[in-house]
Amino acid sequence: MSIGRNSAVSSFNHISTGTKDVIIGDNVRIAPNVTVLGGSRDFRSRDVLIVDQGSTNTGLIIGDDVLIGANVVILPGCNIGTGAVVGAGSVVDHEVPPYSIVAGVPAKVIGMRS
Repeated sequence: MSIGRNSAVSSFNHISTGTKDVIIGDNVRIAPNVTVLGGSRDFRSRDVLIVDQGSTNTGLIIGDDVLIGANVVILPGCNIGTGAVVGAGSVVDHEVPPYSIVAGVPAKVIGMRS
């Protein structure tokens, strides 16, 4: 895991890297109670116990100049583009385009930074 210059991660956050990197760019602000997941459990086969199926680790990148609101969940492999804003309480389940403003469950583009 790496955190860029002049970036701040508030209290009560959970960042799970798995075996791949979670990279947080420069000048990023992450509000409290954010969960960033770099991997998850495999569970697809019902013939194998979940605990025996291992995990999927994809890592993720949070670009430079990003603002992530409180209580956001970022799922594995969902990169956040440079300059993006993620609204409070959102669940990010796909890549976020650069300079977009996303919000909701699941997060959807609601605007662009000008």
